[in-house]
Amino acid sequence: MSKSPDNDLSALFRPLLVAGIIVVTFGIICIWTGNSVISNKEEGDGFTIIGIRFLIGGVVSIILGFIAKYHMLIKYILTQISYKRKPGENMFSDWDKS
Repeated sequence: MSKSPDNDLSALFRPLLVAGIIVVTFGIICIWTGNSVISNKEEGDGFTIIGIRFLIGGVVSIILGFIAKYHMLIKYILTQISYKRKPGENMFSDWDKS
């Protein structure tokens, strides 16, 4: 039995979500370390900057996971929003195109 491409993309949801959660947690730990644990100002700022970068990367990973899972729904919603009729056409003029 062959797999559909939708199942392949949906299978990416859990790994991307878990990786995103791990990276966000590491980013929060880096930010906390940079702000409270390290007494040297320059090194603390470096940890904070690295933590913010990890935090952004983790959020992007989580967003990509949700896009991979719900891409068909997102595609449908975008086509519904972007579908515009010409001003002179009525709602029955494109029935023969379906």
